[in-house]
Amino acid sequence: MQRFFIALLTFSSSFCFSYETIANAPVNPKTCNGEWTFTASGFYWNAHQDGLAFAIRNQVAIPVINPLPPDIEEINNLIDDDLETPKSKWEFGFKFAVGYNTSCDGWDLDLIWTHFSPSSFTHVSAELEDNQTLITLWSAFAPAQGEINFARDIEVIWKLDLDFVDFELGRSYWVSKRLSLRPFVGLRYVSIKQDYDLEHKGGSWSPRMNPPQDPFTNEVHLDNTYKGIGLRSGLNGVWNLECGWALYCDLSGNIIYGRFDVFHDENNRLAISPHTKTKLLDSRAHFRASRAIVDFALGIQWSALFCDCQYGVTAKLGWEQHLFFHQNQLWRVIRIGDEANGNRGENVYQQRRGNLDTEGWTLTLRFTF
Repeated sequence: MQRFFIALLTFSSSFCFSYETIANAPVNPKTCNGEWTFTASGFYWNAHQDGLAFAIRNQVAIPVINPLPPDIEEINNLIDDDLETPKSKWEFGFKFAVGYNTSCDGWDLDLIWTHFSPSSFTHVSAELEDNQTLITLWSAFAPAQGEINFARDIEVIWKLDLDFVDFELGRSYWVSKRLSLRPFVGLRYVSIKQDYDLEHKGGSWSPRMNPPQDPFTNEVHLDNTYKGIGLRSGLNGVWNLECGWALYCDLSGNIIYGRFDVFHDENNRLAISPHTKTKLLDSRAHFRASRAIVDFALGIQWSALFCDCQYGVTAKLGWEQHLFFHQNQLWRVIRIGDEANGNRGENVYQQRRGNLDTEGWTLTLRFTF
């Protein structure tokens, strides 16, 4: 307790000293009418979603003009193959927070909004002279030549719109001379929207003479949206060093109950006039489910007081990571088993499973008054 009252005297001369805490003295000094905090963060994060592989690059050559069924069947022989996935991209995002340190035993309230909206563009091609073929993984198209779908050129766009709002009730207290902890509980609202667009050209969508087929461009559009609210709990730790410097570590877990809205659409667009579209697939799914989220942050911070210790400022720089479990609920549809002019194949449906994660560097400035 002696260290606690010395810290209060150092912080400000306007605090009301009426704590009756026997143990675990609060870090936030008790003021006559509480304190407000405003926080702004800018971050540079990366994002990944499991289960979005869109093609197999196979080291097998197929003739460009009117390949025969035996030529196409060579794709079944995977030679030095590579799985093509969307390229991830580092982008900026932001956080804003407002908090209030109450005059009740050092308890505090915080409201935090985080926004991150990255996108990525991936383009792959396979030339005949390179002895390569792209086996498509998301198309229900039944080509005129039958057998296996393949492409010469694929473009992929993946977009993520991530927002979550946290409400926390916590208390920072001294564990030792230099170590403080802040357990907290609260709520989290989350909105996660993913758009996945693919465009296939060439290969199975090339013009054919026997059997006849016009040239097409294949377009696949998928949406995966999850919105929900749930419980949140965690622990913040600060190891105070010297001259205002400290190390911080944050860990929290969330259980969210929400609703998935999944949409899958596929069209063939005629590559010559009149450029008409043919619908191949149109499906929707809506269901509710609980999902877990884990948050982690580790870094260094610096704090100082000014204006006769009436105001405080804190700057933080650290690595932050978030893991959103089982967010990928897209259905992948592949057409297999077709025969030329026979159309005896079938669609194979597979629900993709996978976790979404974001990670990167976060710079935070906090102002207290």
